[in-house]
Order: sequence, then structure tokens, then C-alpha cells
Amino acid sequence: MSNNPIPVFEACGTYKEVGKQIGAQCKPQILSMLAYLREKVPAGFSWEQLLSHSRDFLAPSRVVYPRYVEELEGIAEGSGVQFDEIFLSMCEELWESPVLHGCTDMAARGRATLDGTTLIAHTNDLSASSESRLVILKIQAGDEPEILAVSSGGVAISAGYNAAKISLTGNQLNSNDVRMGVPRLLVVRAILGSRTLSEAMTHCLLPERASSYNNVLADASGEVYSMEGSATDCEAIYIEKDVMAHANHYISPAMRRFELDRSDNANSIIRHNRAEYLLRENYGKITPDLFRKLLADHAGYPTSICKHGVTSVTVFSIIIQVETLKAWIGRGFACKTEYSEYQLEPY
Repeated sequence: MSNNPIPVFEACGTYKEVGKQIGAQCKPQILSMLAYLREKVPAGFSWEQLLSHSRDFLAPSRVVYPRYVEELEGIAEGSGVQFDEIFLSMCEELWESPVLHGCTDMAARGRATLDGTTLIAHTNDLSASSESRLVILKIQAGDEPEILAVSSGGVAISAGYNAAKISLTGNQLNSNDVRMGVPRLLVVRAILGSRTLSEAMTHCLLPERASSYNNVLADASGEVYSMEGSATDCEAIYIEKDVMAHANHYISPAMRRFELDRSDNANSIIRHNRAEYLLRENYGKITPDLFRKLLADHAGYPTSICKHGVTSVTVFSIIIQVETLKAWIGRGFACKTEYSEYQLEPY
């Protein structure tokens, strides 16, 4: 087992102040992340062209989410990096494919869990080099609930939860209607600033969004939704029989027309069905400890739930117990990691 916890960086204050503190503390990770992105510039484009295109995403972002743009400005100032490069790192939509993202989610509540609590489990699949850039951000900006979230690079958030007992995990989706607008990574930041499930869901439905993840939302009343979105549509999939699973393809019939390339879905289909099988087989017995074993599942290896693939691997896993505001996070492969426990105080 590997016991190498992800470093935790804390920040508190106005959005600008929080950004400055993040930027100063995460500067090595930010510089490494930008160097990696420079290597992944799509064919036919230059870094300067991408910077120019990102301004079309910045304009609506300033209108819809000025506080989060201010936070990014603080990150730029604190890290000594140009703001346009920080903002470009939020614009995944400008890359031909969203740089090797994967992820598998499982959720269980009520009768499916041993104690009736709501448990969300997530593996995050990225390039192997992303593991070295992982940080945990524990931040309280403005009058928002405190957030605890994992970030690869210190700027964009991958998964986490907040002190208002709202959790967010999710999955990469490749849609055919990507457009200019508010980057989905900025929407993720807004979701985690939410005080209620309704507020979080409203961010998923933002009309000005450029694209969307499948955002898995949960709250302390045991409500769990898979917000399966694209740029122009979204289906709110409600948890069924107290369990839910999702990977990286559209499962709602209404959303399948937005799939960019169905021929690329085999691995996602296998992980999704395997996750559903594991939830059914362990119904009524699921605990945080059991979820650690389920996230380490190797059926379909190497492109399993615990992914050891060539282009992407599992770089971290997170289990959230929404009602108690506890989370367990492990770096690297789920089959090898030792999870560390985290706790937030109620909002």
C-alpha cells in the first residue's frame, strides 16, 4: 500500500484573497500543469491562438461568474503567472479531446448502505503525470460554505464537497455541441459554492455553458442526481433503488444524440455495467471501507474501475459520506493507496 497523502492547502477571505493564497501555495503545481498543457496543444494550433480563443470564453464568464473570475485573477497574481494562461487552463473545450479524462462514479444511500447514510465513491482517471500535480484545496471564499476538493494543478477542481453538505463528483462526456461560453470547469467551481441542491442543479443547467460534464450531485437528505449534460441540453437522472453508477458515456436515451463518437465507448460501457453489478451484489452492506474495495476492482484490467491503462490511469479516489461531512481520499491507484480521512464543520 502507498501512504503518500495529497498535500492540503487552505485559503480563506474574499475571492481575490483566496485566489492569491492558492496561487502562492500551488505555484509549482500550476507551472507544471501549464507546461503539460503546452505539450498537448492540438495540431494546427499554437498556444497563442488558444489564448486568443479563450477570450471568447472569458467574456460570458465575467458576466455570469465575476466572483470566480476574480478568484482566478488572484491565482494568477499569487503564482506570478499571466491571467490569460490561468484562464486558458480552465477552457478544456479548446482542446480536441479533453486530455485523457476518465472517471467512474458509484452512489449508494438508504437501504443500500449498512447505516443508511449517503455514500459517493469516485475514481479520477487522468494522465499518469497528473498525480504529481494533485492538491487538496480547503477554501472558504466570501460567504460561501467551506469547500474541500481535489485539484490537479491547483486551479480547476475535479471532485469534492462543501460544508452545506453538497457533494460533487462526475464524469467526462464528449458531446458534439461544444461551443463558446462559460467553461464547464468554472461551472464546477460554482456548484461547489452552492448552499442547496437546487442551487447546485441550477448551475448545471446554466444556459451560457460551453459544454458539460456528467455532474453527480448529492445532499444530506439522501438526494442524488446524475446531471448528464451537454452544451445545449441536460437530463437529470435520479438515483434508482438507492444505487447509481456512471462512467464516460451518455446513458439517458434523450442525451445519446449528443455523443461525439459512440465507437469510443466500449471501456466506459464496461466500467459502468461493472459498477452497477458491484452495487447490486453488495446491496445493504455498503460502507466507506467496502467502497475502498469496490473502487479497487480490476474486472476488465487494465482499463478497469481502478484503471491501469496506457493513456490514462487512476490518479486519485474519493469517498464522501455526505451527512457526516467526512471524506476519504487516496492518491494513485485505488488498489495500492492508503486513504486519509478529512472532515468539514457544518455551514
